[in-house]
Amino acid sequence: MSAPSSAKPWQESFEAYFRWSTEGPQTVGIDLGASPHAPMASHPVLWRLTLPLKNPMSNGLRDSDEEDAVFAVQDVLAARLRPLGLLMVGHLVAQGTQAVYLYGPKSVTAKQVRPVVQAHQGAYEVGVARTRDPDWTAYLRMLFPSPLQYQVRMNRQRVALLRAEGDLLNVARKVTHRAHFPWEQLAKDAEARLRDLGFEDIRCQIVPQIVPVPRLMWRLDFHRVDTVDEARMDEVAEEILDILMGPHLGTYDGWGCLLVTEHP
Repeated sequence: MSAPSSAKPWQESFEAYFRWSTEGPQTVGIDLGASPHAPMASHPVLWRLTLPLKNPMSNGLRDSDEEDAVFAVQDVLAARLRPLGLLMVGHLVAQGTQAVYLYGPKSVTAKQVRPVVQAHQGAYEVGVARTRDPDWTAYLRMLFPSPLQYQVRMNRQRVALLRAEGDLLNVARKVTHRAHFPWEQLAKDAEARLRDLGFEDIRCQIVPQIVPVPRLMWRLDFHRVDTVDEARMDEVAEEILDILMGPHLGTYDGWGCLLVTEHP
């Protein structure tokens, strides 16, 4: 997808989460608003700016006393590099360093970026690294939350909308779900397991997918009666993802339901 290089073609939606890796604890901040656009053919180059923390905690993470200073530098660098077409998609904190990730056009060079960074790095000695990443692997695989972590965040957003409309979240009702599979047999196998969990009216149909490449997908639509409070929907998401993320290679597209409120 092409877009003006000096502006984000999406609405920012930053989320932060904690995770453990083989190298220790990490905190990640990611702009989920970029996900429908990733990867962008016009921005195939990854820029990684590293800010060595001044006073990291013993586990290598950022101390709260340093948070404002680090984010101030990160924000000004992102703003100053935007005119060059560099779009910030997230950051990762681990082992005493906060790394900031941006994508830009291949025409932008280190000779253009380094002077901007040096002029606005403040008290930090910011490292600059440039590498080709046309598939946005750093964003989609390294920064992106796990499917369950992502769905939990989507659950929070959807439940908050229901709560704002006065929904009685603890009242059970039909909740519809949707998932996609790359092959029909995988969809059929998942369908059988979903039935065992009490999901009903499971419909399988072929649907065309245009991005990232044209292909056919098999879509499952199904429902079950559940309450829609946060705790229950997180449990339901885990049930579904336990099926989809195994050998079935499916992707979960979320859930929906009718609003249930008290009668006036």
